[in-house]
Amino acid sequence: MKKDKIIFILLVLFAIILRILFIDKPAGFWHNEMVMYNQTIAGDPLDIIKAAVDADVHFPLYQLMLAVWMKIFGNGDITIRLFSVLAGVLNVVMAFFTGKEIKDETTGNIFAFLTAINATLIFYSQEVKFYIFLSLFVTISMFFIIRIIKNNNIKDYLGYILANAAIVYTFTIGVLYVIAQGLVVLTYILLKNKKVLKNFLISNIILVASILPFAIYILTHMGKYESANWIFTSNIFTTFVLIQNYFTPSIIGIYNNPKVYIPTLGLLQIIFLYIPVGIAFYGMFRAIKDNKNNAYILALPILFLLFETILCMNSGLRMLTRYTILAVTPFLLLISLGLREIKPIKLKIIITYLLLINTLYLIASPQSAVRGYRDLGEKPTAIVLNNYGIKDSDSIVLALRKNDFDKYINFNGKKFSLLQDFVHEPYAMNPNIQNIYEKYENFVINPEQINQEFEKDFVSRVIAPMNKHDKIFYIWDENYNSYPLKSKDEYRKIPVMTGSLSRMNAEAFMICQKYLKITSATKLKYYRVFVFEK
Repeated sequence: MKKDKIIFILLVLFAIILRILFIDKPAGFWHNEMVMYNQTIAGDPLDIIKAAVDADVHFPLYQLMLAVWMKIFGNGDITIRLFSVLAGVLNVVMAFFTGKEIKDETTGNIFAFLTAINATLIFYSQEVKFYIFLSLFVTISMFFIIRIIKNNNIKDYLGYILANAAIVYTFTIGVLYVIAQGLVVLTYILLKNKKVLKNFLISNIILVASILPFAIYILTHMGKYESANWIFTSNIFTTFVLIQNYFTPSIIGIYNNPKVYIPTLGLLQIIFLYIPVGIAFYGMFRAIKDNKNNAYILALPILFLLFETILCMNSGLRMLTRYTILAVTPFLLLISLGLREIKPIKLKIIITYLLLINTLYLIASPQSAVRGYRDLGEKPTAIVLNNYGIKDSDSIVLALRKNDFDKYINFNGKKFSLLQDFVHEPYAMNPNIQNIYEKYENFVINPEQINQEFEKDFVSRVIAPMNKHDKIFYIWDENYNSYPLKSKDEYRKIPVMTGSLSRMNAEAFMICQKYLKITSATKLKYYRVFVFEK
């Protein structure tokens, strides 16, 4: 067996190991994973599609695929996470074949190696979310584009169409990537290889036709896409967050961007941040220096990120690592082409260095892709509720979605969500104001301790229907514990959801204290469970 094939097999095995490290997360699914899970178990395929498009802004290709996986293998936490592991490993496999197709097997192995050790791709290879599938579909799409330019084979056009349709039907923002890719490839074809122009245009007409249902959906549900600007933040510092997460073993702000990116200079930062970023940028520079045509590869993620930036400036969208994950593998392919051109001894040193620091950080750092963010899940709270002996005659009050704990608890009583049931009511927001911060400002920045209209509404819907000795299990979410906010400046530095839910979280708790008595309380890392009795 040839050396390159042996290396490829070892890389696949290595990728599997990295993606199953610490995959058993004792805290279970966190909120966003529960959203995916609950959409997936909604029923038959039509029920899943309805549940997804009603509650979310993305088409449910991932949920439909996951439903098949769960039907075959079951719905245990690890079993479901293994579906993402599979996609992550297949991404490494496709990286090899893509690198091999564009140059040779050595390039394929470098690309597969960089994909295997990438911290962001490892992280999403354990998440019950669709983001790792986006990376896989992007790699498959690049593979077929390379083959189209080389061979002009009808089968490759079919692969191109299916891969790009999969991107769009998995992730709404993926349409920006597909457009960027189409423009870059079309430019290359017009300048370098006009013989494939006709078939490429026909394939894109078929692609557009295949995503018409998606386009119609987008046009009729534009209002949904304004909601992200009250949940997340992004600013000029986000660029540094993306660079760190794309190219280093140390990922930050993987769920939401930090308010400010503060660069520090120390030995650990040099080893784990600056040198890996330097290698990445050198690889891209070397790739373009040795072959000017590689600039088209760089143009693809840059144009996609430019489109997303423009959209962010004119909508509620925010630049987050997971929203831009489609840019990762094109960057890695370009880096691979650059590293392939350096002397073998220097390449071995670079590969060895990246292998050591990425593996060491992954295993040793409590903030690594497989060890960090492990305790955000809902299972510990569900265990507390079960231990308290919650009954169907009781009620649950929580900040976010009502079914966040359903996977881990058998409860058929009343559930109230501050987000779903109260925070969009007129007393909490002004529907006549367009600016999202101003819409909630009077509610959040208000010297009145409890909004009287909210108190009246909460009492009538939650407390008044209770019988004597019925209980309310109040789940205090520490993520929404910013109350009181003392100024407008303080308010505008955080996502609107954090401010509005923090205020309502505090008020609802005070209302429960006012009308009921606390019988028990349990403190967890991110939640507190209070038991109120009538």
